[in-house]
Amino acid sequence: MAMKRLNRDSIRPGDILFSARPGAVGKTIRGLTRGEVSHAMICVQHSSFIDSTMEGVHARNVQRLFFEDDEIVFHFRLSEDVAPERLAAIIEYARSQIGARYSLPEAARSVMAVRKPRTRKQFCSRLVAQAYKSAGFELVPDADYCSPEMLRRSPLLLELPVQTEAVTAKELDWWNNNPDAVERTLGGYSRFFSLVRKFAPNVETQDDLLRLRIHNVEADPHVVEAFHQSGFLDLWRIDIHLHPWRYDLALMAQQRGNHLRPYCVSTIQEAYTGGLRFAQNLATLRRFHKDFPRPSLELEIKLYKTLAQNHQSRREVAYSWLLAHHPDDLARHMEQIAPHSSEWFRIVQVVDEDLANLSGYAIQQEGSSFVCSSCGELPARAYRIVNEADVNPGVPSLSLCEDCLEIRRGLGYVLQPFLEQ
Repeated sequence: MAMKRLNRDSIRPGDILFSARPGAVGKTIRGLTRGEVSHAMICVQHSSFIDSTMEGVHARNVQRLFFEDDEIVFHFRLSEDVAPERLAAIIEYARSQIGARYSLPEAARSVMAVRKPRTRKQFCSRLVAQAYKSAGFELVPDADYCSPEMLRRSPLLLELPVQTEAVTAKELDWWNNNPDAVERTLGGYSRFFSLVRKFAPNVETQDDLLRLRIHNVEADPHVVEAFHQSGFLDLWRIDIHLHPWRYDLALMAQQRGNHLRPYCVSTIQEAYTGGLRFAQNLATLRRFHKDFPRPSLELEIKLYKTLAQNHQSRREVAYSWLLAHHPDDLARHMEQIAPHSSEWFRIVQVVDEDLANLSGYAIQQEGSSFVCSSCGELPARAYRIVNEADVNPGVPSLSLCEDCLEIRRGLGYVLQPFLEQ
């Protein structure tokens, strides 16, 4: 059977994908809704999407999402332009639901027009509708109970031409015989939450787990045990084991093939936002740990510090390889978040509130957004923070005068002027 997949370069974060998957369940959903689709999913990164299946809510790899050649796929995007902060809210909501269980009864009610008070479990169309509702977009009248077909018909969505590419039998065989870090991580998440629910059956997401530990100190030893027993704290090692060259420039230099350039480009396209969730989680956990010094929070702080550093390694290895082989790609594709822009403040307000407040005050006093982020002086120049995970996790850039530039470098900051684009 010939197979196809979506061209990942045609998909943006926030896009919604619909499919008419074969099988009895899909056919039943399409029959009851008199629709063409039976499943919905949302893109959260350049090559990653989140959906809710019988396995629960998980992130998956677009490159491994295969469709039969005659299978119907739809690609939709919000018809209006979305401000970065609202798009971030949509994606953050979808990510916050990872780990939530699938509710088959509620999924059935959504297609049979039966309504009861909702649980906090998920199904595919509810997840997508609620993600958009969290940012103020009412795709459907009832985000708690809607079918994939209802979403597809939303007047707020614009249908796009579906861009697919053929998957050769040789490539399909390679994918099937090589382990998938994302799928292995999915298994680790499932094991962890299964262990947690043995003593806290109402926990659905990481947010629930955080609240549980804050309000119930007796639960913390059980969470620590679940972390260790499930292998959750070591899931990050899977990708390093499978793809060590992504984290080591010398190993990347030994790689051969056409996959390197597109991989590096896709990595720098999300140079900072791609790993932002690690820094945001790290900042949140540190804040709670000050007031609630739980051992399990210490374990998670160490974990997210490692994840932020791993993303930094991937970014800088990709950057260095492109600089050596395709420098023009950097100018075209490198994600650069300008200091003091609205997106910069949205990020920094979460990961370093003091810096955000200091810079905001300086801008107000000088009446210019081009002031130094540290002292408020003019003139100042934009620099990206190469080693942000080490010195100020999540902060992508700073605007610095000459004096503060030297001070920051003395504190261990590796700073590069912005590329001209």
